Amino acid sequence: MGPLVLALVAALPAQDIEVTWRGDPRCAQHGFQDSLARYLAGATESRPLRVSVDVRREAEGRWSATLDLEAAEGRSKRTLRGRSCAEIGDAAAFVTAVVVDPGVLTRPAEGAIVPAPSAEPGQLAPKDMSYETSSAEVGASDMSLGTGDVGASDLPPGTEVAPVERAPEPAAGTGVTRPGPIQGNVSSDMSPKPAARATRLRGFVRVMGGLEALGTPRVGPAVGLAGGLLGRRWRVEVTGLYRAPTTEYTQIDPQAGARVRLWAVGARGCGVLRARQVEFPLCGGLEGGQALGEGVGFQGGRTDRIAWLAVVFGPAVAWAPRPWLALWLGADVGVPLLGGTFSAAGLGRMFTIAPVSLRAALGLEFRFGRGRAG
Repeated sequence: MGPLVLALVAALPAQDIEVTWRGDPRCAQHGFQDSLARYLAGATESRPLRVSVDVRREAEGRWSATLDLEAAEGRSKRTLRGRSCAEIGDAAAFVTAVVVDPGVLTRPAEGAIVPAPSAEPGQLAPKDMSYETSSAEVGASDMSLGTGDVGASDLPPGTEVAPVERAPEPAAGTGVTRPGPIQGNVSSDMSPKPAARATRLRGFVRVMGGLEALGTPRVGPAVGLAGGLLGRRWRVEVTGLYRAPTTEYTQIDPQAGARVRLWAVGARGCGVLRARQVEFPLCGGLEGGQALGEGVGFQGGRTDRIAWLAVVFGPAVAWAPRPWLALWLGADVGVPLLGGTFSAAGLGRMFTIAPVSLRAALGLEFRFGRGRAG
């Protein structure tokens, strides 16, 4: 069995699954991992998932597992019950596999042989149990294994629960039961649909605050707003920036100068690297707007406008502790394509737009949409 499991694991696509296993130390995690590798062999898609399994030994030699799954769509929790640690481990692996790749329900899978626990004093050992899965026979959550129930409302979006019948008792002298088809219905939404995968995008709105330098005088506060679409490995966004006014004074008259502010809107695209909850966007785009300079400290001062057009690029870090919320930290470099100088008669040059604009911003990003990223 060891070489088979290793081969199945080697054949899997990269899976972004974080598993936390706790509870009764007599029930180890390796059975869950082996079954998960079997179910996901040949997986066609992968949904990032955090899984927490809490295993408990109940009265009369029975076992239960509380399964907590968190994906981009939200969070679900259900309890599985069975006659052995191996049964609930295999059941938890199946439910996890369906959430990661719904195609588990539509392709043939190897039957998972679940060994029965050893007998305890005063208790007869239950018969060995075997169950098989196939695209025609398994419902979205047919994992009650004859005793426990999984609620339909607990399943992630796109799955349904159908009632099941308990597996028949083994024939005399065999020690192994081959159950008939599980009486359940497979939701049509469980089948992978290429068109549905193509539209699994999420939207976001981000508000930011930070600092800007060189594009306007000195270092000054700036606020920003962005919105767009994101996938697992990319994002596109429309941005808006307002840089609060700061003043640059002339050398001829220290009381006279230009108070300059900036506004700009733009669009950019980003490639995104991921490490679990942390994302590393690298973005580039173009923005346009105006730099507005107002003469101050002398008579006859007026407001002049200089067109602003700049290429903007830079890295960011986003930490998403929840599927709907991310903390954003970004640093950008803007390269103005149009220069300009604010000046006044008798006072000369007051401020010249620099070749670069340096920015740093901290923000909150609110994400929406039920599709998974990427």
